[in-house]
Amino acid sequence: MQIEWIKLNAFRNFSEARMNFNNETLIIGANDVGKTNLLYAIRILLDRTLSEADIEPQETDFHIQLDGFQPEELEITIKLKDITEDAVLSKLKGNVTDKGETFLRYTADLTDLSHRLYIGHSEVALEMTESRFYLKHIHFRYIQSSRDLTHYIRSEKKHLLRISKDDRVKKVVNLDQKKEEGIPR
Repeated sequence: MQIEWIKLNAFRNFSEARMNFNNETLIIGANDVGKTNLLYAIRILLDRTLSEADIEPQETDFHIQLDGFQPEELEITIKLKDITEDAVLSKLKGNVTDKGETFLRYTADLTDLSHRLYIGHSEVALEMTESRFYLKHIHFRYIQSSRDLTHYIRSEKKHLLRISKDDRVKKVVNLDQKKEEGIPR
């Protein structure tokens, strides 16, 4: 599964933008151009470590134009492609095309600071959903910054070693149980 593109309308420093992604997309730029805002927009729809309270809109999430006008609504839309995982396909049912594509949208209203979530098989045929239920099966992971990459790799390595050790212990216990029961290996 991969993010094909993201569209931002009236979100933070983005009046209107669309960014396409590929297998080797790198996000670079000077300070204060919107890199963190772009990543946060993706996280709103795809990061399960953000709680429902975390995705509640704030007044500062709404773009302010140079003339001071602030739109009443913001919108974030993401197109996912190459969805082939059976668990995801079964959970998203009619929201994935035959080509393995789905669309997710987050909208927010400035007047009451409410938000809505949408999902669908086409950008124009989105249906409102009550939650980010799809996150139980879509496994994107946000790593805070490149400075944390070394820490992340170390912690993942420790986690994998722990899993490996636990699996080895289980195998030894199973072999011992089989030995006690007289079952050949």
